[in-house]
Amino acid sequence: MWAVLAAWAALGISNGAAAPRVKVLKLTVTNPSSEARPAENAVVPVADLKRIAPDFNAGNAIVTTSAATTLAEHAGTLAATELASQADDLDGDGKFDELVFQIPLDPHQTRIVTVAYGDQSAILRLRSAYPRRTDARFAVRYEGLGWESDQTAWRIYFDKRSAIDLYGKRRPGLCLEMFARPEYIYHLETPMGRDMFKVDQSPGIWAVGALVDGKAQAVAEVADRQWRVVATGPVRSVAELEYKGWKIRGRTVDLVSRIAQSAGERSFEHRITARGAQGVTLIAAMRRRPDVALLPASAVASMETLASWGAMVVEPGTKAGTRELPDEYLGIALPCKIEEHDPHSRRSDAAVAGAQSAPHVRADGA
Repeated sequence: MWAVLAAWAALGISNGAAAPRVKVLKLTVTNPSSEARPAENAVVPVADLKRIAPDFNAGNAIVTTSAATTLAEHAGTLAATELASQADDLDGDGKFDELVFQIPLDPHQTRIVTVAYGDQSAILRLRSAYPRRTDARFAVRYEGLGWESDQTAWRIYFDKRSAIDLYGKRRPGLCLEMFARPEYIYHLETPMGRDMFKVDQSPGIWAVGALVDGKAQAVAEVADRQWRVVATGPVRSVAELEYKGWKIRGRTVDLVSRIAQSAGERSFEHRITARGAQGVTLIAAMRRRPDVALLPASAVASMETLASWGAMVVEPGTKAGTRELPDEYLGIALPCKIEEHDPHSRRSDAAVAGAQSAPHVRADGA
């Protein structure tokens, strides 16, 4: 999916000859695929928007769309639908880096998106209150960092295991806050769901590690490990894990895991950046029962994909279960794209449990 910035113009909400209190940018968003995307993620770098409109303020913005497919059609359209959006500061410098929203797209459809921005009080009066559909938080109760959409929840053990675990949900909603409460038993079957995957001594579901002598090794022996919640909002939550001084294969590797969870999705994006990893084979590994076969690999040339489907749901109980139910099935998939940036850094994009290919966003001035 491409989001292409097409034009911008001032919108006259002002008093007399005063400068407009609200301005707008126009974007065209296109789905190049033959599949419908009911809630496609669009991530627009704020720097790209500022090149077109230097006074753009992502923190005071409203995103809307219409049924129009061209700017000419859009000019004659009065009806518009507001899209939930958020602005995220990803590097902690106090400035927004990305504007994020979700938009439904039919196969090969192009839609016009309007980004209104300007006076804070005017924008806040116009902007709707969006429901919370993602979260990320750390809790001792579930032993690490957790992240979730309204469809699934995940956690990574913040210790030598460094394994990723899954909470399945029976109905949409957010549950990490509840799971973090003292004495709450998240292994029991409830309407909100439960811990349903058997991690055991494995990396869990697509945790990062290294291949050593044919076996997966977790990010275990490190000099320091840190976590932070980068952003939470109605559209996505972003969290980060930093490992310094990871001792692996006689080397010392610094590794950062950035996890992005979008609303309405059963998948998450896991982006890895590693320094000092020359000669180390980084992997995304999973626990798989011997009797659960891998599904055929994806036909997408630019992606490497592994997937499995089988009886991998652990039984509920007052403690973590050990027996997997014969009539409860779980599907897991990993599309992985490797990107080489420099001799000292490797990055991969990974998503879990049925994700689509990651969208690309481009901005052009008109």
